[in-house]
Amino acid sequence: MPVVQTEALQLKSVMSGGRRTKIVALGIGNIVDDMELNATASMPPPNNVIRVQDFTSLPTVRDLLRDTSCTGK
Repeated sequence: MPVVQTEALQLKSVMSGGRRTKIVALGIGNIVDDMELNATASMPPPNNVIRVQDFTSLPTVRDLLRDTSCTGK
């Protein structure tokens, strides 16, 4: 199991202890494993996975990343 996925599972187990934490997975590039991103992200993954082609594309998802990760509560 990849280290990132293992760390995500550890964080998810902490979350189940009553802490309110949301994991947003950000994939950069075209060699990112979709299954790993989905396993890393909070449920449901389609709402918590963001992909971009490269680092120069990050500004295009800035608002989406902010809105997905910050609820303002």
